[in-house]
Amino acid sequence: MENRKRCSKRPWIGLVTGLTFIFLSSAAAQQIEPEVPFVPTPEKVVAEMLKMAQVGKDDVLYDLGCGDGRIVITAAKEFGCRGVGIDIDPQRIRESRKNAIKAGVADKVQFIQMDLFEAEISEATVVTLYLLSEVNLRLRPKLLRELNPGTRVVSHEFSMGEWEPDASSSVKTGDAKDPQVLDYWDPNIADYWDLHNVYFWIIPGNVMGTWKLEIPDVSGKKEYTLKFEQVFQQVRGEAFEGSSSIPVFIMDDKIKGNTLQFILERKLKGRTERLHFEGSMQGNTMQGTMKIEGSPGTNKIQWTARRVLSTLRSIIASRNWGLFTLN
Repeated sequence: MENRKRCSKRPWIGLVTGLTFIFLSSAAAQQIEPEVPFVPTPEKVVAEMLKMAQVGKDDVLYDLGCGDGRIVITAAKEFGCRGVGIDIDPQRIRESRKNAIKAGVADKVQFIQMDLFEAEISEATVVTLYLLSEVNLRLRPKLLRELNPGTRVVSHEFSMGEWEPDASSSVKTGDAKDPQVLDYWDPNIADYWDLHNVYFWIIPGNVMGTWKLEIPDVSGKKEYTLKFEQVFQQVRGEAFEGSSSIPVFIMDDKIKGNTLQFILERKLKGRTERLHFEGSMQGNTMQGTMKIEGSPGTNKIQWTARRVLSTLRSIIASRNWGLFTLN
């Protein structure tokens, strides 16, 4: 009888063991290993990153791969902004939440455990990174696609390949006895606390395509056709006046977020006239003011331009410029 009881229990034991194994295997499959090892950013570098991004109280800062949360927490504590940290490692998220409570900013920050490539980041006005070069390159299309023009991006140590930074700096931390460094990094690698690179970008608006520009004139309106190409934040273009094929040269094209500046140069009765334009872009419309170089008057003329929708395309992510084949 006793032997029979033992036999009757074995199938249940096997079932429980099997279910446990399946559960653990499923959990292990769902636990994705971090691609980037956790190494904290020294406090001096954090300060430089936030300074370069000009973080203010109205900003929403996202730290992708937030580690122990120090960048988000420092931004909230020092500047009063709202912050979101994202990390795939649950241990780092637990640590970040504890650090936020300790710093007294738990009401201003949020830490989310998830893959940063799947995160919704469109509300960010500042994005901070301490990843690896290859991860930055994979992340680059997401940043350009999802972030609003004018959003500031700052990376500790690693660049973005062909996307040149708008600014960069180096920070000497200089203190090899910093316990925050020694706890997490090999003390034999002296340059870790000696010199750090910081890179800064501003998400550019997309000016790619053909635009129809109108300028008020004493005889009605002057019309120009503008054709712009763009590689990240670098822009170049060409222009034609009215319906003619006579070129008007576009010079000094610059875009910073949604703000655009350029000069139209045209030949007029044996002399060269330069029209200086500045304005802002909203979707498929640009508008701003224009001033004629050398004009004795100080009045600026209002202008408007609209994109031909069929010519809209993504910003080029290569140095191989096209040949202005836009229609």
